[in-house]
Amino acid sequence: MTISKAYQRDILGLAFIISSVLATLYILLDISALFAYLNHEEKIASIFIHESIYFLIFLIPPYFIAKYMNQKDTIK
Repeated sequence: MTISKAYQRDILGLAFIISSVLATLYILLDISALFAYLNHEEKIASIFIHESIYFLIFLIPPYFIAKYMNQKDTIK
């Protein structure tokens, strides 16, 4: 039993959106940590950095998902 191309494209699109949002959250947490550190709030900065590490893995998948989705076989 195989997944049709339409469902496969929809699932990949949803995975791309979710990964992109979580990667953006990683970047926003790091920027917030930087601002907290510059305002001499080391405890808050360390919490932001600690929480952002979990989202680091979501930086890589959007690239590969988009690359796979842009192949001619996947789009048809």
